[in-house]
Amino acid sequence: MARDFAEWQKSRIDTLSQRSRRLIGVASLLGLPAMFGWSSIWLQTSVPSLLWGSVSFLLILVTVVGAFVLYAFVRDRVNQGARLDERQRVLRDRAWVFCYEILSVVIVMVVAVLAVVVLIMGRTVTLDGAVVSGLAICIGVLIPLLPVAALAWVEPDPPAEA
Repeated sequence: MARDFAEWQKSRIDTLSQRSRRLIGVASLLGLPAMFGWSSIWLQTSVPSLLWGSVSFLLILVTVVGAFVLYAFVRDRVNQGARLDERQRVLRDRAWVFCYEILSVVIVMVVAVLAVVVLIMGRTVTLDGAVVSGLAICIGVLIPLLPVAALAWVEPDPPAEA
């Protein structure tokens, strides 16, 4: 019975549409940073911990479940040493390029925001332990997930059965 469920789950994940995979990829990449943003805002208020804690937990769950679904869909095709046919290699290479583009845009945006805050607004940027640990967790989780999400993003829908 467990085997039947695993096969059903695998076939269900393999038939996800490109739109669904893209939605899962974006949600899983934004869930963890959204949780840190949400927590930093609501920890400063008098909102009950049950409310902001449960929302934080749901945002973490979005990242975890999305990552599992994406990893199950992609399997080992994102690895450089994987044995792939030519079409899969082209898709993997496109995904890696897309991944580098996204990462470059994010880094440029962060540097631009910091430049505006420091140079134009004249403010000092202070990093405390909570900010650094949040950044480390986000980087440690999202950087390995980015190539998987990029491959799930560029993978086309399978052809319709005739």
